[in-house]
Amino acid sequence: MTIRLGSVVINCADIDLMTAFWAAALDLRPDSEAADFRVLRGDRVNVSLQISDTPVSGRDQMHLDLYAPDQPAEVERLTALGAKFVRHVKDPEDDYVVLADPEGNLLCVCLVPLPA
Repeated sequence: MTIRLGSVVINCADIDLMTAFWAAALDLRPDSEAADFRVLRGDRVNVSLQISDTPVSGRDQMHLDLYAPDQPAEVERLTALGAKFVRHVKDPEDDYVVLADPEGNLLCVCLVPLPA
């Protein structure tokens, strides 16, 4: 199996406030100052922050990003385990499939090639 946890994603309203907090709390380094999405990188963990288009509720506050070099195979495997397909986002810089686990919690399977 080549899928791995890539990041815990936190939806937020104030990305600068949340960047300052999580970077200091977990000794992480922001990879950019983008206005709507940031990855805070660390030696052992990444935390991603994204601006939410709707008010953030407890149910959709966080989700997992799973990194997979063979995204279609992992989506098939996870749906066979009980996940439900939600949507596929095919952005040239960010290709991911949103799934819901058996209780409706969202997760993303991100196409990430294996390191060279």
